[in-house]
Amino acid sequence: MDASPPLLVVDSSVVVKWFVHENENHVPAALDVLEKHLDGSHVLAAPDHLRLEVLNALRCRRLSDVHLIEAAERLELANLAWFSVDGPLTRAAIALSGRHKLTIYDAVFAALAVSLGCELVTDDRQLAASGACDVRTLD
Repeated sequence: MDASPPLLVVDSSVVVKWFVHENENHVPAALDVLEKHLDGSHVLAAPDHLRLEVLNALRCRRLSDVHLIEAAERLELANLAWFSVDGPLTRAAIALSGRHKLTIYDAVFAALAVSLGCELVTDDRQLAASGACDVRTLD
């Protein structure tokens, strides 16, 4: 019997690179994370607010509404394992935020990784260095 592919939580700093390549570091590594998810080498998970964070980051880069809609559709087609930011996850994020001096937004990614017992893939140096969870960086 084959073992299940490893689960990884992915954050917005990685996913934005799937859509915008200019002025971004580690784009090939970010695309490799997506490609390995699509080929079944690993499964990517994310809190459901990732959609909004990514779209907001793309909006800040002045992408048109048409491009934002296309990005939202492509993100759905990637078939990430989505997790609701519910009470227990929110409470865990609050605790990690205070303990590790993270924004609540970033702490939710770490809290999800902790709750799932897996690594967080990030290109956010502060989050990676926080010690809030096990991380895998793009560099």
